[in-house]
Amino acid sequence: PPDGPAIAVYFASPAEINLSEFVKSSLERNAKIVAPRWNGETYELARVKSLNAEDVRTGPMNILEPAGNDIVQPEDVGVWLIPGLAFTRDGKRLGYGGGWYDRLLSKAAQKSLKIGIAHDFQIVDDIPSEPHDIRIDGVVTSDVQAP
Repeated sequence: PPDGPAIAVYFASPAEINLSEFVKSSLERNAKIVAPRWNGETYELARVKSLNAEDVRTGPMNILEPAGNDIVQPEDVGVWLIPGLAFTRDGKRLGYGGGWYDRLLSKAAQKSLKIGIAHDFQIVDDIPSEPHDIRIDGVVTSDVQAP
């Protein structure tokens, strides 16, 4: 529902799994979709109104992001769909080195569901982990087949 918890998505780089069809379908169902957006100092979560040109912009990493200023706090997100370089089955995630997702996830509600989105080859046995690294609850890979 529009007034319920948000679903946090990402706009994919060329190497990542593209969530555009999921975003479109979710918006058609009136889900509250948010995505990271650079505000000049850090990443924050902004509401995704549509994937139309007037509602998205190219961010500093050359990745699309919401253009509007409807900011949603990380604690108001119920489900996080998270990219990364590599994931382990026990919840470790290797990001891109900036710590942006760990900072956002550190403010997430404890009960929120954190799901990594990965290609099969991104699942590895182990990843070095630091105390500030936020663990995820599971990983969905590109080999998932619809029923």
